[in-house]
Amino acid sequence: MPLSVPELLRHSASSRPDALAVTGDGRPIRYGELAERSDRVADLLSALPPGSRVGYLDRNATEYFELLFGAAKAGVALVPLNFRLSPPEIQWILGDAEVSLVVTAPEHAPALAGLDVPVIEVGAPYEAWVASGRPVDPRRDASGDDLLVLMYSSGTTGRPKGVRISADGLASAADLFGACFDVDAGSRSMVPIPYFHIAGAGWALITLARGGTLVQSREPTPSSMLAQLTEHRVTHTAMVPAVIQVICEMPAAKDADFSALRQIVYGASPISEPLLARAVALFGAEFFQSYGLTETIGVTTLLGPDQHSPDNPVAGRLRSAGAAVPGMRVAVLDLATDELAGPDVVGEVVVKGPCVTPGYWRNPSATAEAFTPDGWFRTGDAGSLDADGYLYLHDRLKDLIVTGGENVYPAEVESVLAGHPAVLESAIIGIPSERWGETPLAVVVRRPGVDATEADLIAWLRDRLAHFKCPTAVEFADALPRNASGKLLKRELREPWWHNADRQVG
Repeated sequence: MPLSVPELLRHSASSRPDALAVTGDGRPIRYGELAERSDRVADLLSALPPGSRVGYLDRNATEYFELLFGAAKAGVALVPLNFRLSPPEIQWILGDAEVSLVVTAPEHAPALAGLDVPVIEVGAPYEAWVASGRPVDPRRDASGDDLLVLMYSSGTTGRPKGVRISADGLASAADLFGACFDVDAGSRSMVPIPYFHIAGAGWALITLARGGTLVQSREPTPSSMLAQLTEHRVTHTAMVPAVIQVICEMPAAKDADFSALRQIVYGASPISEPLLARAVALFGAEFFQSYGLTETIGVTTLLGPDQHSPDNPVAGRLRSAGAAVPGMRVAVLDLATDELAGPDVVGEVVVKGPCVTPGYWRNPSATAEAFTPDGWFRTGDAGSLDADGYLYLHDRLKDLIVTGGENVYPAEVESVLAGHPAVLESAIIGIPSERWGETPLAVVVRRPGVDATEADLIAWLRDRLAHFKCPTAVEFADALPRNASGKLLKRELREPWWHNADRQVG
């Protein structure tokens, strides 16, 4: 087995205590100090029963790592929350997770009003709390299938599901995925993705697992990312193609020094050949495309630099999401037989391996539905494998919309929209967006005699949901397409928008 999450930090703190672990935005910290402060956090958390949960509500900050490593040393699980959610959504998650305490930034504290567990605000209260702990590692490490991180992913029924990330699973992800890159003790990795996303948390852990320096981005914008890339001599980073395109178009990027940059990982959508050519010319780095889910700790397939070369002899390979990461297995189930399919057959993408979640938090029915009898995890994505094992994604069986890297499930938005007095029925679909990859569109049938404009409905939703979940446009229809059984045919609504696209899933 790979080193556990606490052992990764113990090793770096022992061998390189004065090396920078985290820099960039927020409070810089060296490995020795991170080990000592996480020991204090672990000492405090060890007063809780093993397996207890603690919440974290903030943007990317050094406190996240003190809590993550402290929780891992104390056998306690961290619940990172999406700060973009509405207060009712945040409080529902905290209640479902039954957290024992929450650490939050002052600007997010109002969302926790009325919560009946201790809330510790970052700043003086948090510093006093950490200082009250003893600098003693309790070594009550989470191990095996013990819950280490509980990440909530929106559910198709409108309620989010808690994805259980185990101690061994997270350690395996850092080991397997990290081995695919040349991150080492001299690396400086920029992470402009929130830590409540598995992509952000995972990429950060890969860096710390190898003793590198994490260049933290608290409120990333293309301009701030460009500045960090050059000022910190960043060697590795992860970005979505939309951001890569914006940076390529920035006049300041033309004269920027990217000579330290070695590797760029992107995901959420494929990259076009023209954009890839511009990006390679600008950055001079190797490119990787990754595909994964929270349920696989972001580790499923990888399309390496050799497949991004203009000399690649396999036509269309750039549209692939890559081949399985060593240690992981990817297959496709025939939709008609539910048996493993051969090459070039479109079916449901399924995954096996040490990084796959043990299941959903206190949701045995969802866990049972997510796995085949022989242990394959059902991704809910439709795709096919070619004869060389490269995965091509086609659509989402679960209707998931990915907008700017955020997951949006239509059922949740539709259920809120149904509360508007003018809405008889609605369907939320993802449509192409140059900026976000895709964006939600609402197709609405109005009640007879009750009027509402596009602006009315969008404002209604924005008052009740996180803004990234809300449609950016509304179309009105006399009726929604249905089959003979009355099932809504969302594919017919999507088809006019996507018929010229290479694929409908990131």
